[in-house]
Amino acid sequence: MSQLALFEKVISHRDDSSRGNLRPITSLANGRYDKCSFATPHSVTIAPGFQSPIPHYLLPQWTAHIHPEGQLYFHRHSVLQVTTDAYLYNPEILDTVVLWIKKIEALIEEKNMPLSDSIELYILIEDTGCAYYFIDHASRSLFWLEAIPSEQLNIPDVESSSHLSLYLEYLYWTHVEHFPMHFGGIPVKLVENLLSVFSHALTDQMTSQTSTFFYTQKECAQFIKILKLARENSSDGHQVCVIARLWRQVCDNRFVTHYGQETSRLSRDQAILYDPPQPSSWVSTLARYITFTASDAYLTKLNDLFVDRLVYFSQWQPFIRRCLDGWRRSFWSALTIIILHGFVLFVQCEPLLAVVSASLTSTSLFTSLILVHRYDRLESDDACAHDVHEHLTALHSSKYNFQFIALSYALPNALQLWALVFLALNALVVLCDVVGTCCAVGCGLFIAVVLFWFLRITSERSWNLIPQALRRDKSEHDMV
Repeated sequence: MSQLALFEKVISHRDDSSRGNLRPITSLANGRYDKCSFATPHSVTIAPGFQSPIPHYLLPQWTAHIHPEGQLYFHRHSVLQVTTDAYLYNPEILDTVVLWIKKIEALIEEKNMPLSDSIELYILIEDTGCAYYFIDHASRSLFWLEAIPSEQLNIPDVESSSHLSLYLEYLYWTHVEHFPMHFGGIPVKLVENLLSVFSHALTDQMTSQTSTFFYTQKECAQFIKILKLARENSSDGHQVCVIARLWRQVCDNRFVTHYGQETSRLSRDQAILYDPPQPSSWVSTLARYITFTASDAYLTKLNDLFVDRLVYFSQWQPFIRRCLDGWRRSFWSALTIIILHGFVLFVQCEPLLAVVSASLTSTSLFTSLILVHRYDRLESDDACAHDVHEHLTALHSSKYNFQFIALSYALPNALQLWALVFLALNALVVLCDVVGTCCAVGCGLFIAVVLFWFLRITSERSWNLIPQALRRDKSEHDMV
């Protein structure tokens, strides 16, 4: 008896009463990258002459396909098209898959659901049963056999039915990206539309500092070149995977910006999800005085980077690089100030002031070193927006916002300034012994007046040097 006939005999006599439950999922929940199984390579004896691979047999209408990443999957071309990544070369798994397909087909007939050539079923065999979803290539969407609460499928909250459609299209392109080799390609019109999207995004990134598109100018230009190549052969499975992955990112971006909705996000720093304003707390006031207002700048930037809990890596990376450069400079300057304290040992000074300034400088040195150590990984090219989002989410406080973390960012430099203040006071003490109290006090007053004047003329808060409108458009800023 052939292997194919054996499959059919086993399937026809197998009882499906203990197969488990049928449950709905989305294309994000197939565990594609979470599977934990091990290959078992072993030595073999190679026969002389040409050796062709031993053929595997499948049931009629079933074909095997290999994803460009290497994942093997199977597709059934029939009235109800079926796709699965279950290993159908195993007779028991094939048996289970066919039984679940029969059960789902019976449910479709029971619900009088119309079928068309554009509908495809995906099934995932689990220990407790079978998970599934349907896709419709015509509408580029997912659907299921019954009404399901969105939270059960881990679908985010939506504003309207059209907003939900954006997310379902995102899930559709996720499926196509995972299974691109069997359905004959993507219409050239969709590739042209995608090229238009990236062309507009490139222009938006070049002319605006607050573009809502996730990719940078350089990345958009590279993707345009890739899409022009994909357009020439949009029926090839490898190009289908590329196109689907980029459409997936576009749909994700449109969903979070509420594309086409009554309230849509038109600039990166525009909040469209209501978040009750938080009154200024004692932490912010204290941090402002401790850090000479430097914490306010960090707080403003962190809030700007986390508008509506969204993170744009293209904005985060230059910010954290500037922070790291500043913390590294703080480390070396703190080390220099500590060395400078060595001269204090050779003059008659106030010991308490020397201890305070040395302690502040040492704290500045260690805090800058800790910040560099912790944030170096989030600055590298290996980091991604997801890593930054997890980090900022963990640091964000519903009560204090980013006030504590802004204080910690500004602390190394602020501690050095305070250390210099105490070091200067100690210098005045030494100066009193050398030139007299009156002369030393006069020098101190002169330095204080000059510093106050310098801080005053360099303060944006006092002179309004940066109008809000200039932040909006890069081209307008350049013309000014």
